[in-house]
Amino acid sequence: MDETKMIKKNPISVNLHFWPYCNMKCKYCFANFSHIIVPLSKNDWFRIIQLLVEFGIKKINFVGGEPTLCKFLGELIEYSKDFHLITGIVSNGTGITQQFIKQYGNKIDWIGLSLDSGNEMTQKMLGRGNGKYVQSTINKSKMVKNAGIKLKINSVITHLNYTEDITELIKIINPSRWKVFQVLKINGQNSKNVNELLITNAEFREFVKTHEYLNPIVEDNDSMIDSYAMIDPLGRFFQNTQKIYSFSRPILELGVRNAFDELKYNYMKFLERGGVYV
Repeated sequence: MDETKMIKKNPISVNLHFWPYCNMKCKYCFANFSHIIVPLSKNDWFRIIQLLVEFGIKKINFVGGEPTLCKFLGELIEYSKDFHLITGIVSNGTGITQQFIKQYGNKIDWIGLSLDSGNEMTQKMLGRGNGKYVQSTINKSKMVKNAGIKLKINSVITHLNYTEDITELIKIINPSRWKVFQVLKINGQNSKNVNELLITNAEFREFVKTHEYLNPIVEDNDSMIDSYAMIDPLGRFFQNTQKIYSFSRPILELGVRNAFDELKYNYMKFLERGGVYV
């Protein structure tokens, strides 16, 4: 297959990092957007979603920061469903409550919860939670599945957890999809704190080998580079080429096509990492 053609192929899924704020301080966070003071308004995001639909996007993942901290997240989800999009949220679980599920659950196809370890102290050392994060995630997972929403667990593998066996924890949660990521250094985002957490490819493979019969979706550093279509809180496409973010000009100024064409995107990598799922 001609890789050049694959690279230029339009994405069908986009990660909308519409909300830069978060209530946790994960040391490896690759999307803290600390340079962004004021994100776009709700109406701006409505317009961008409409433009993405016209461009051919079929799935939107609402991510942050922590997306559930945004008061108009539910409205964006409902608006997306008006266009029959597949909708997803990636969250630390903060706003995944019974009330939220009751109000918006029938408009949400996927909820991804972040869980890196079965050890509460390890989670705390990573900057996630106050010592009760693991049990909270188990409880939130049950809530999501009981509502008929498909559950995904995202685990970032670092120096603190690559030797850990979380088989029983994943079996208890029993997600529809489990993704494991090799911790990725992004200059300007997590480069001040992440060095002590970095692992080698061999160490990452060690974790994967331990859990291979659970069939996790595996993403090493190379798989993550240029394989995501991502939009930042200012409505710009951004990409992690060379492990540093580059940004397009704003979609609301250029339109989706022109903004998207300013950056690299490797559709073949998107397919190889299992990016197509419903």
